[in-house]
Amino acid sequence: MSTHVISQPNEHQQDVVGSDEHGTLVRSLSTTLPPALGNLLATIVVLASLVIGIWSLVATWSGNAEDFLPFFQVSVAATVVSLNALYARRTFSYVITLIGAILWLWVSVTPFAPFLQVLLQAITVVIMLAGVVFSTAAVRLSKQPRF
Repeated sequence: MSTHVISQPNEHQQDVVGSDEHGTLVRSLSTTLPPALGNLLATIVVLASLVIGIWSLVATWSGNAEDFLPFFQVSVAATVVSLNALYARRTFSYVITLIGAILWLWVSVTPFAPFLQVLLQAITVVIMLAGVVFSTAAVRLSKQPRF
């Protein structure tokens, strides 16, 4: 007659493994804001994006596109930042996306050598997309109970 002993997983070990899943940046971005403040900040970001987008569109249509930000970059950045702000309005985790978008617009209007221009725009787009990924992870983490 033989006996088999099946050990139960240690719950403490699972918690330690689960806590390493998210980095400190995501954990710090996942802190929740009061609903009214989060909604207000997201609304301000969306309205500012809309105003800048309309201003860029008017400058482009009037033939003075070089006097303001490029319409394509403004429309892409405004869309990404606005959708991210609306999704993550309970946290302020969309700040990285916002910084990436501002840097992308700045690089778009600053004259650099062509290779450097493409390189810097690629880096700023990656920052913007990384902000979306961090924001998505932070929102998911903010919805989990904290003990």
